[in-house]
Amino acid sequence: MEKNVNVEIMMLQYRIKRYQAMGKGAMCQSLTAKLNKLLAEQPTL
Repeated sequence: MEKNVNVEIMMLQYRIKRYQAMGKGAMCQSLTAKLNKLLAEQPTL
């Protein structure tokens, strides 16, 4: 389960960078919100 979440986080970060490069601000905000939600759910070490 942990590995799937890490892969999803990395994929979201990649997609955010790609949308930023294309100038799609609204999509970046949506993906960033999703990424922040995932990161907030992660247990702290």
